Amino acid sequence: MHAAEIGVVIPTWNSAKTLATTLLSLEQQVDARLRIVVADSGSTDGTLRLCSTAQIPTVYVPPGNMYRAVNAGARQLDTPWIAYLNSDDFVYRDTYARLVSRGETAGADVVYGNVDFVDADGRFLYSLQAARPGALRQLFGAFLFGFMPHAAVFRRRTFDALGGFDESFRHIADMDLFARACCAGQRFASVPYPSVAVFRIHADQLSRRERNVVRHELVQLQTRLGRKSRLAGGWAILEWKARNIRQYLLRWLRTGSFRRAV
Repeated sequence: MHAAEIGVVIPTWNSAKTLATTLLSLEQQVDARLRIVVADSGSTDGTLRLCSTAQIPTVYVPPGNMYRAVNAGARQLDTPWIAYLNSDDFVYRDTYARLVSRGETAGADVVYGNVDFVDADGRFLYSLQAARPGALRQLFGAFLFGFMPHAAVFRRRTFDALGGFDESFRHIADMDLFARACCAGQRFASVPYPSVAVFRIHADQLSRRERNVVRHELVQLQTRLGRKSRLAGGWAILEWKARNIRQYLLRWLRTGSFRRAV
């Protein structure tokens, strides 16, 4: 069996503190052939030096929108599968082999898995179990994201058919893209435990500083897709929350919050 071929886009801006860990996690992938491109928005720290040392190609994208950077990076790639990975997050050594293998076996267009959350120094906090593929339409209908975007891969043809990420959003273009994919009948599949990716929680995250912008964009998305309440998700929401009840308790104990960190 041939190793999975996948393109990975890393959007960066002054990411030197965490980028080395992200790149190392990609370098250590097994049973996968990766093409990596860093879409940088004018870093002035050691970000570009790290990329040069690791021989990772970069493309300059004007600052202001992460998804513009992801789109630009993805258009540099001609791989059948694409993913994007934030420069402060990382993946496990078998992540892309597992995701793409599941996608090929299931004939899926989007494949995703569970996520572990760590603190700024990489210490484990809690995990999040992704929702079942069959529940996603109801969750998206209630404007809930049933998985983390960096724990997913998607086919190049899906990205092209949907026109990539909508750059009018600064924070929720990933939710918008996968919701549109779901509504368009693209096939979703998931991989079981263990987790496939790690999300780092730290005070400098843009989405934490711009929660009001996130809320405004969710209202925009509701208007675009048709306003619904969370009751629209019904049983799907209750089931997903129940599957994660232990993790919600861990989250509260370790972070003091029931809110997701994004």
